[in-house]
Amino acid sequence: MVNIKKKSQSWSIDIALGVIIFMIAFFIFYGFLGANSDTKVGALRREASTVSQEIASQETLLSIIDGNEVNVSKLNELKNLSYEELKRMFRIENDFCIYFEDDRGYLVLINNSYKGIGSSAINISGTPCSQK
Repeated sequence: MVNIKKKSQSWSIDIALGVIIFMIAFFIFYGFLGANSDTKVGALRREASTVSQEIASQETLLSIIDGNEVNVSKLNELKNLSYEELKRMFRIENDFCIYFEDDRGYLVLINNSYKGIGSSAINISGTPCSQK
């Protein structure tokens, strides 16, 4: 009778230890996965903020805003730069698209010829951002 009791105690300790190891491995894996997605989201937010500040600031070469209005000549200069050159000037790594909306949320065509400035891999309402 003593041998049976030791085997059942030993077996239940093995199961408990296995469950604990599994839970630790699960939480470590989940931690790595969650940290990676937060890093990507954070990087995208920082780059979006960088692009917004660069085009809205009065002191930068990439500024297209004068007061409360879009400076069309500066916008055309920005539009004529290559996408890779824009990424380098903004000092960002991810794709971006600069576009305008009216007060109702509808996209505004810029010079009636394209919807945005940026990556053609990004779609806005089913249309590529950049249509040169």
